Amino acid sequence: MDQKNALKYKIFIFLGIIIVIILVVVIALDQRQRLLNRNNGPVHAPVLINQGSTNKLNSGELAPSVSVTPVATVSPQVLKKTRSIATGTSLVTPNNIVVTPQGVPVKLNVVPAAADAPQQSIPLNLSQIKNTANTVKMTVNSRAFTPNTFTVQAGQLVNFVLTSTDNYTHIFMPKDPALTAIILGVAGHETRAKSWNAPKKGIYKFYDAIPGRQGVTGEMIVN
Repeated sequence: MDQKNALKYKIFIFLGIIIVIILVVVIALDQRQRLLNRNNGPVHAPVLINQGSTNKLNSGELAPSVSVTPVATVSPQVLKKTRSIATGTSLVTPNNIVVTPQGVPVKLNVVPAAADAPQQSIPLNLSQIKNTANTVKMTVNSRAFTPNTFTVQAGQLVNFVLTSTDNYTHIFMPKDPALTAIILGVAGHETRAKSWNAPKKGIYKFYDAIPGRQGVTGEMIVN
């Protein structure tokens, strides 16, 4: 392995370690919050503004679901007609539902590494992603997300594309654990993508989860 490839390998390992640490912290904080809520009632207003969430959690879920997509597995005939926006991303049905390879709609409230979470792409060339009504392209550096606000409709297919425009690693991180599965990390000058269906109506805040950059924030507005 030459020096350049060795450096790139170390960067990917470092990024993986950071993501694992962040997920462990998120899970621990979520469990702590739910324990406090159960024992003492809510201790603060939730970050998410929405209505109608259920408090019942299934195995592997980190928070009540805010998804509005159907939960039924798609038929084999429909599964054959699925496509993805880039290598590595989850399949999308003809009616724009993001599903697993088994045809089960993905979950937003599980860890990104889960089999039923939306899958992120390999590193991409930005020109590989087509601009459609469902494409949300965002750049990030150590100062800001650009744009730092975007608007979608509840249930809408979101083909989210994140590009780092500096030499540093960045992690798009929703503040609400119900959206943990849409976390997306990029290395310096890298582009990756992830497809998912927008959650229930509300305002969902996000930030750069790399230590020292939590002030780099934004909002997803769902109508």
